[in-house]
Amino acid sequence: MFRRIRQRALILFVVVFMSGLVSDIYSQKTPGVLNLPHYDYRPYHFGFLLGLNKMDFALKPVEDMHSLDMRIPGHNFDTLHSVLAEPEYGFNIGIVSNLKLGPKFDLRFLPTLSFGDRNIIYEGVSKDGRSLVRSQKIESTFLDFPLFVKYKSVRMNNTRVYVIGGFKYSHDLASAEDKDDPDADVIASTYRDDFYYELGVGFDHYFYYFKFSTEIKASFGIRDILKQENTIYTNSIDRLNSQIIQLSFLFE
Repeated sequence: MFRRIRQRALILFVVVFMSGLVSDIYSQKTPGVLNLPHYDYRPYHFGFLLGLNKMDFALKPVEDMHSLDMRIPGHNFDTLHSVLAEPEYGFNIGIVSNLKLGPKFDLRFLPTLSFGDRNIIYEGVSKDGRSLVRSQKIESTFLDFPLFVKYKSVRMNNTRVYVIGGFKYSHDLASAEDKDDPDADVIASTYRDDFYYELGVGFDHYFYYFKFSTEIKASFGIRDILKQENTIYTNSIDRLNSQIIQLSFLFE
């Protein structure tokens, strides 16, 4: 599933990139009245963003879950059948800083504060023979530091399309990585620090006083962020990576 999502994001990136090239060829029509006609000549500009996100995990369970050593204490399972990830929605706010590199390329730095939750669902059979489901909510408050390159199509009156790509460092302020209480109700935890590569597409809309952009972006975590603690809950997971979809509204 994770591979299919990455393939679709790459296909979307290529399609929009090609559409920007095609628009260069067919953009010779007479433009209408332009808002902010000198906006794109500025060497740099700033703004802010508001957005929604859908946080999820790319979870890979161990191949032979039935061979796990169930004698490890701290759980009520007799047999563990499956481990699944369940996404939830959140929101993000951030600052936009943009440096012009050329007529069609910008360098963008968007420090962002992102809030969201994800769940890991464990399903199996309890020691008394009943079906048993236990979940772990992973609450996250990310400090994101993404750096992008933005490729812009030619301006079509007061609209243009663009694609972005880059990398991001993220620090989770709500991570339970350093929990001190062994009896706390945390059966699985994640590391604080992660790195992502990101791809996105968007549209710039030029209004009389400001530029408004809508943007959708996919983020794929590079690091295995599961903290292994020799429990059934962590030993049943081979790899855990973040994947996040963000819909952002930017005011510049």
